[in-house]
This record gives sequence, C-alpha cells and structure tokens, in this order.
Amino acid sequence: MNRNSILVDCHQDIAYSVRANRRLFEENIDKLMISHDSLVNSNINIIFSTIFVSHRRRDAYYDEALSQIKLYENIFKKYKNFYHLTNKKYLDKIPEKKIGLYFLMEGAEPINEIKDLNMFYKKGVRTIGLTWNDENKYAFGVSKDGPLKKDGIKLINKMNDLGISLDLSHLSEKSFISAIKETKLIPIASHSNCKKIRRHERNLKDKQLKEISDRGGVIGIVLYNKFISSKKNVSISDIFPHFKNILNICGEDHISLGSDIDGAPIEDFPKEIRKPSDFEKIGDMLKKNKIKQSTIDKFFGQNIHRVLKENLKKK
Repeated sequence: MNRNSILVDCHQDIAYSVRANRRLFEENIDKLMISHDSLVNSNINIIFSTIFVSHRRRDAYYDEALSQIKLYENIFKKYKNFYHLTNKKYLDKIPEKKIGLYFLMEGAEPINEIKDLNMFYKKGVRTIGLTWNDENKYAFGVSKDGPLKKDGIKLINKMNDLGISLDLSHLSEKSFISAIKETKLIPIASHSNCKKIRRHERNLKDKQLKEISDRGGVIGIVLYNKFISSKKNVSISDIFPHFKNILNICGEDHISLGSDIDGAPIEDFPKEIRKPSDFEKIGDMLKKNKIKQSTIDKFFGQNIHRVLKENLKKK
C-alpha cells in the first residue's frame, strides 16, 4: 500500500468473536484472526465493527447488543490506540497509529421498538442492516424473499432523521429494492460479492450492484470462501473476478473491502488470509492483474471514506 493511502474494512465481527468464543480481546489465538495485537500490527485505519446478535436466543438480542457495545467501550477506555468513530471529526485528518471503530449493527433484531433507535444512536450506531439472513419484523433476509415491511419503512425513516445509514447486505431482493428507495443517505453493501461470479443467495445481482453505485454507495468485497467460489481450496486470486465485475458494472469509485473476518472459522477464508495484515496481499494480487494503484487505493479505503464524510454529521 502507498504510505499516504488509508485502509478501511467495512465488516469485522470483533465483539461477536470475543464473546462467542469466550475469550479476551488481548488473547492471540491461532484459529482466530482478530485480537488487539493483530489489529494494531496491521495498517488498518478504520473498522466497521459489528453488533451481531443472531447467534443468541430471540429474547436475548437486546441485551447481547448492549453487551457488545459495552465491550467496545471497554476497548476505548483500556487502549488509547482505539477510538470511537461517530462523526466527521476524525475524517479530515485520519489519526496516525490509531484505529477507529465505527459501529455497524448487522441485523436490526435488537431494536424491539422504533424508539430504541434513539438509544442505539447515542451509543454510537451509525449504520444498520435491517436483518441477517432471516425474516424479522422489518424485512426479509436472503433465506426467504419478501418486500420491506411497514415497520421497516418506519425504521429507515427514523434512521434518515438521525443520520444512520443503510447496509443492504443480507436483504432479500424484494426487501433490497424497497429499502434502497427509502434511504436518504448513501447506502452500502458492507460485505457482499457478485452473484454473476458465484451463484450464492448472499451475493448480489448486477442490477443490485448498479442500484448501489447509482446512489454513490460502495460494495465491500467479502472474503468468506463460500461467497467467493465453489472451489474446495479458495485463494485470494479467486477474489479478482468479483473485483473486476464490480469495477465493470459500477466503476472504480464504488468498490471496497468488507472482509467479515472472525464471522466464520478461519479455514473458511482464503488460505493466504490469516490475520488483518494479510489484506495487503490483496493489493499485490490486484497489481499483478494490472489494476492501477489509484484504483487499489480507492478500494482499500478512499471510496468508503468518501461515503462516511457525506453521511456522518459534524458532531
């Protein structure tokens, strides 16, 4: 990477990884990619750190979300090289040797009532995906297609008022179509690949990719093997067809990285990716495929940095 470039990952399951594996953020565990040391020893500047609760019982969603937020708050208190990114203050000049955590709620299941959104906004949530793979009170996930629900429309309208942007990953096609029309902020798909390249329910059709880019948004290429290829042994070279397709459909201003690391077992990621510092190998792969450095810099951070600057409030 260029010394002056920035690195942003649009999707990491940090709190989920720590709590689900009943371990400490400080622990370095071979089978897990995320830890204090692995992040600090990478060149990452900003992480969309998720609040993900769908692995818990339905009646535990709200409390689990608050527990994950509390974990992040403890990281900010304990480690001065991590800070909470909630507004534009840190975007004009990215702090050196510090990592900004930007809260992304992966599935709106913790929001029992629309009024709960005010509290989650105060806690720092700035992007929300309406559901994970399943149907909930707001929308349909990829496991069953259906349109955005009335409560989903109300939720997005409230998100618009507060300045919370929309993540379209995990939505069914019909819910996707409805949701993207309701949001007034620039939408993203934090971690989604191309259905044309890998026919998987979690990947997006070309017309969906274009809907996002037409609104100024970005698509975060996800590194989870099953979304990349049907091959048994997936390598980072298999990411390139997805990169090239988004480049062709959307242009170089609408592609980003959404790794999803520690959202699945380590062996479910390309064999070359075993820690966050390995993301730079993707840049090397893109160079070998004749992608110009300015496009690589946009992919690694400049594109999503632009979206954040446009979506976030000053304070």
